[in-house]
Amino acid sequence: MEEREVGFIELLRVNPKFRRYWVGNSISMLGEWFNTVALFVLLDELTGSELAIGLLFMIRMFSLAFPQVFTGMLADRFSRKWLMVVANFGAAVTVSCFLLVNDKNDVWLIYFLSALLMLFHSVYVPAENAAMPNITEDNELLTANAMNSATWSASLALGSAIGGIVVAQYGVDVAFIVNAIAFIIAGIMILTIEIPQKKLEDDGSFIATSLAQVWEGFRIIRTTPRIYRIITAKALWGIFGGGLVYMLVLLGTEIGFGEVATGIGLMFAARGIGTGLGPIIARYGLTNRTKWPLILGWLVSICGAGYIAIGWLSWGWWVAIAVIFSHAASGANWVISTVLLQERSKDEWRGRMFSTDFLLLTTVNGLSTLLASSILEYSTIGLRELVQIFAVGQVLTGIIWVMLIAPGERRFLEDMKTATS
Repeated sequence: MEEREVGFIELLRVNPKFRRYWVGNSISMLGEWFNTVALFVLLDELTGSELAIGLLFMIRMFSLAFPQVFTGMLADRFSRKWLMVVANFGAAVTVSCFLLVNDKNDVWLIYFLSALLMLFHSVYVPAENAAMPNITEDNELLTANAMNSATWSASLALGSAIGGIVVAQYGVDVAFIVNAIAFIIAGIMILTIEIPQKKLEDDGSFIATSLAQVWEGFRIIRTTPRIYRIITAKALWGIFGGGLVYMLVLLGTEIGFGEVATGIGLMFAARGIGTGLGPIIARYGLTNRTKWPLILGWLVSICGAGYIAIGWLSWGWWVAIAVIFSHAASGANWVISTVLLQERSKDEWRGRMFSTDFLLLTTVNGLSTLLASSILEYSTIGLRELVQIFAVGQVLTGIIWVMLIAPGERRFLEDMKTATS
């Protein structure tokens, strides 16, 4: 008989490995959002340019994207535990260097350090996602991913809200110090965990073998329909979602409430609440797994519908309600696609699969942000109009995606029923 899926509290109580990972990761994520708000505020103060903020988004996304070609291979070939530990400690050193930024002449340093920080994150993410099935049981996997996503969202909400207040009151340096300490604590916590893993065999020179393994990972994904259909789900959201999240920062600067940091904090806190609700909805409300693949596309369209409402509302705190609604859909999309990929993949190539997943997402996110910031900087289209255009685009892409993947998923379900009958 199929085992009952455990609950959130039960998972923390019965699985000490996941519990230690979760505590460390939660602290790290909370501190990271202090840093994110601080960077947006710092750039706004030093440049006052919409394009400068868009460039930060783009650099962060592309610095996450391009290393994914190799970091997934690292997660399959080397210890996922040590990759996560090194990534946290390296990030702590990098964040500390933001304290060196003093004036407009140091803007280049913001971009450079942001790229380096995302490089460490690109090492961490595939190792983390690939390790999740290694530290959980089959009946814990959905709950663990839902809890991880909900925690990321709660950290986004609390970190952005508190970070916005702290930055407004005490300045950006305090946020950077808090983030560095959080990364160090997370690294120490993960260091205490034993993570079992089936590694790739090392049968040649590092460079030649690595390139071969990267290519083999792409080949597996390309020739495995159950994987390549789902692996585009997060990127589907990012086609217009990257630009929409970037515009949340600009919307926050316009709302302001007297302080730019407070407005940005409110918008990102609303996003965090929404993406936190999404995994909970997926865990307890969307229980029919046979419908999950099609639901992924509809969730993207629902997110776009929420932003259509944002485009029509007058700017004020009530916009946060629509942001929560939109990102509840995107949060559910994230956790469902992650669980499907984990369940449909093998341990030996799961790291490369998740690096490809993240490569697609971050690439389209960066391009979407670049497009949005360029339109605002060089055209007569205003923020409100661009939000509406991107929102309609997101609704349409979700519908088209469902139409494209539906036939293949129906055949996959029929084959599964035949195999088990």
